[in-house]
Amino acid sequence: MKQPDSARTEAISVRNEFAPLREVVVGANDPDGLVMPLSYSAVKYIRLSPEEVEFLDRNAGRPVLDVYPPEEVHAVTRELDDLAALFEADGVRVHRPRPFTDAESRYVVPGGAPVFARDPIIVVGSAVIEASLMIPGRRKEAFAFRDALAARLAEDSEACWIAAPPPLPSEFDIERPDGPGPFLEGGDVFLLDDDILVGDSGLASNRAGVDWLRRHAGGRRVHQVQLADTWLHLDCVLAVVRPGLAIAHRPAFTGGLPDLIADWEVIDATEEEARAMGCNTLCLAPNRVIVPSEHTRLIGELRRRGVEVVDDISFAKVSQNGGGVRCATAPLVRG
Repeated sequence: MKQPDSARTEAISVRNEFAPLREVVVGANDPDGLVMPLSYSAVKYIRLSPEEVEFLDRNAGRPVLDVYPPEEVHAVTRELDDLAALFEADGVRVHRPRPFTDAESRYVVPGGAPVFARDPIIVVGSAVIEASLMIPGRRKEAFAFRDALAARLAEDSEACWIAAPPPLPSEFDIERPDGPGPFLEGGDVFLLDDDILVGDSGLASNRAGVDWLRRHAGGRRVHQVQLADTWLHLDCVLAVVRPGLAIAHRPAFTGGLPDLIADWEVIDATEEEARAMGCNTLCLAPNRVIVPSEHTRLIGELRRRGVEVVDDISFAKVSQNGGGVRCATAPLVRG
């Protein structure tokens, strides 16, 4: 078993989804100071029952630990810690965020948590990008990662640190997704060397965000991928396992699979598997992928195709909160 070398410094660089993983940021959820979001009642992809909407609206703005049993909250934290430990055992250097300050936790509107590192942090080549998130309660999430990023960037004189323009103040309206933007979220962004796929369901990244990324992508071709508006991000319905092999929930792609991967072999995921974050996997290297143990059918399909599957962890508790292992991980170094 490899041991991480915390003194090792490599140039920040990510060019694709599958090159050997060297360094990551993994989300954390220290529940102290976290507060419930204002409302999810308008966010269609979450598919809440009327009872769940009423529960969230009734508890909006309250401390998380006053609403949920502490053991349930800490179960999420344990799964994130297990993921970080898996990376470290594989020789991957791991950074974690700090908790929100009180002021940060209530910035813009209550809500948000530094669990899903992928969304506020996007690395394209040697550029570290702070994204611009659509849901107001999530717009603060980059704050929790800034200390770790600043320390890491101090080690790398070649990397740059930029931010997408912050959204203009406005009333959040899920029915007007193009709003003031631009919106760009890491869960929508897939790097494939000289090409970048960016999902657009109208619930996260939008056309203005795609256009902004084109100007900062170092000459890479950026392709907008239309998704049904019941899916938040592209990585909810797509996984790149190795060049030529993917997992996808095809009905989510309103215009069909992107041309870039249309001739790849695709393992079809059911809607139930995609909702449970079965497509939300993460490559440790080409043809070597982390898939949580609960996704037994997809693991079997991958192994039948000669893929080395690392299924040493469960991520079911985190996934119940809307994200998987890719969501929780922002790569800083691959290659």
